[in-house]
Amino acid sequence: MEQPTRGSQPLVVGGDEFMARLADEIVRSDRYEHPFAVLTLQPPAGAPDFGDLTSRWLDSSASGLTRGCDVVAVLDDGPTLIIMLPETDVSGAGSVLERLRSAIAAETEQEWEFGLFEYPQNKAKLDELIGKAA
Repeated sequence: MEQPTRGSQPLVVGGDEFMARLADEIVRSDRYEHPFAVLTLQPPAGAPDFGDLTSRWLDSSASGLTRGCDVVAVLDDGPTLIIMLPETDVSGAGSVLERLRSAIAAETEQEWEFGLFEYPQNKAKLDELIGKAA
């Protein structure tokens, strides 16, 4: 499922690959004491079927708001779009989240549920998120 990247496009991977990259990022963060952030995006309950969420993400203007070093996956629970932002603290991730929120609202005309986790600040919540996704 891994998609080739072009320049500033994020890497889109499957759920297992995302979890492996997340585990690597946790090790890197612990070693170098650099934060990273994880964003979660979920369509509202009862929303119409958006079809293949991965394809919709790639075709949306929101995907252009992420960087080439970011990693994106769609997890089956919900479904949930999850984005890992390496070398990004809560302030930077909050800015990305607000831009994503605006772009998604403009395209879908619906309020999605969003989550923001910074590692290591939200380590326990991120562990819980990973547990639910696994």
